[in-house]
Amino acid sequence: MVSTGAKTLYELFGLTPDCSFEELRTAYRRRAREVHPDVAGNRADSRSMVEINEAWRILSNIDLRQQYDASLNPRPQPVFAGVTGSGPRQPSPQAPHARRQAWARSVQGQILRIARLAGRSATQTLLIRHPLGARKEYDALVTKIVRGLCEDTESRMRAARAAGAAPLDLAVAATLIGIRTLADQLRRDAALSFSKETTMTAELLDRMWDILAHELPSQLTESLGGNPQVAKRIPAP
Repeated sequence: MVSTGAKTLYELFGLTPDCSFEELRTAYRRRAREVHPDVAGNRADSRSMVEINEAWRILSNIDLRQQYDASLNPRPQPVFAGVTGSGPRQPSPQAPHARRQAWARSVQGQILRIARLAGRSATQTLLIRHPLGARKEYDALVTKIVRGLCEDTESRMRAARAAGAAPLDLAVAATLIGIRTLADQLRRDAALSFSKETTMTAELLDRMWDILAHELPSQLTESLGGNPQVAKRIPAP
């Protein structure tokens, strides 16, 4: 455990234990800029950088954060029936589950944002290169894709971590896993029924993958399976 002047790891970032992942990440980046030698110069404190990196390692991991939160609120001794007082309250057994759900919702919000941006960029590129439809058709398909990418967030987060995604890369990696899932489903559907929208969707998925993959190390994108290239694996329109 890190040793800091702050009482808790949350206070090291100026936060409270109920903070969201997005708030935590923003605070970590702010503190890193304040103490990193490349930014702070002579004001840099190498020990502080080590401390906030260790705090981030713990709080950015769902399981480690739950263990740490439990250490902040140890389970109190049972109170005899009929005895009342102002002793510590029993932590709710649902708290870890609620925290996990809140974490997943936070990552899901990031997925929603980056998927929309990637979809808009992909649409613009396809409209310039070889449009198969009008912008409103692409926009409708992007909306459908984004909705699919926001599903099953927790299992995709676990898969992203298993592939080696760092906490800051978790949302992007989970989105790429979602793209491959949608691409596999599109290939199966195309074998039964095909339309112009099938090709448009396939090209959007491939392009969105390329856009987002640039944000991750190549080794990680390879671990995630690489670009599905679904447009090349379905019939031509």
